[in-house]
Amino acid sequence: MEQPVVSGTAQDPEGERFAFVAISNVPTDWARVLAALSDSGLALGNLPSEPPAAPPAAPPSTTPATRMTPPSVLDLHAYLLTAIGKAARRRLTDRLTARGLRLWHLTVMALLGDLGPQMKTALATRLDMNASDLVKIVNDLDRAGHVDCVRDTVDRRRVVVRLTDEGRSALAELSADIASADDDILAPLSPAEREQLGSLLRRVHRHLEPEPAGVVHERTTATRRPREQGPDTSPRTRNVEDGRIDWSLPAESIAPFVASRREAYPAAYTHHHGRRLEILAAEVTRRTYAGTPGLVLHTEDEGVVIVAGPAAHTGRNRALALTRVRTEEGRECAPEECFGPADT
Repeated sequence: MEQPVVSGTAQDPEGERFAFVAISNVPTDWARVLAALSDSGLALGNLPSEPPAAPPAAPPSTTPATRMTPPSVLDLHAYLLTAIGKAARRRLTDRLTARGLRLWHLTVMALLGDLGPQMKTALATRLDMNASDLVKIVNDLDRAGHVDCVRDTVDRRRVVVRLTDEGRSALAELSADIASADDDILAPLSPAEREQLGSLLRRVHRHLEPEPAGVVHERTTATRRPREQGPDTSPRTRNVEDGRIDWSLPAESIAPFVASRREAYPAAYTHHHGRRLEILAAEVTRRTYAGTPGLVLHTEDEGVVIVAGPAAHTGRNRALALTRVRTEEGRECAPEECFGPADT
């Protein structure tokens, strides 16, 4: 039977079986073609009865991992700071992402927590941010309930950004979470070594990016003032954070804290419009006040007071009435000089 395509099996004169597929452009008598090929003695592409065995698998590699840091760059501090910084940033980003935040969100919240309510223009300037980018960050935080935008109680023409109670709680939780990242990164170091490392890094940071006036400056050593504490001038390392006033605490607990740090370094301090001011003497107010914790008010009977307490916005908390403050330059003065209406 003549057909253009045929397939099947055949057997050569020696008895070897083979499979074939034949194609032709015209009807063909394949029996005659195969017979002729068999008589020619040509090899017809014999197929083995079983497929060849797969080659043996290569033995598992015993070559050790080759990734390594060139030893010579470990003497380059800039390289070490870059490599460690990348690892730290990954851990920090992971914790922020888990809360739906980014690094700029944390930075804005932290600045509001440090300096109190701020205008958007002031925030953008202090953080060296584009104004439109700052607005986006503030809007994100506003939608999340971490900040709100309100009229300044002193100058009603101004709108300021402030942390909400929820924002303060979120910032505290986030700071604790980030502290655990610090523990992970700095695991090889002892507590004393970590404190020393932090102090050194802050000094380098100030050298590369000078802080604006009023932002907390850490002093690696402090000396006793001879007039007040005698001639002993031996260095005493202190953590500057020890003196920061937490205005979300009740005024009844802040007043003794201020008194206890009168002769210590660092003295109890707060910020006002970018300036770091030490509170040397204060007392709990007679009346209750409303407002965001840390808000400065000017009253006729109690002078300069700062709102305090976890629920100060309700108006049921006592505030702290200031009687003596000290500037960063070491000048002691009345609170009105530093917290005057012209500064608010």
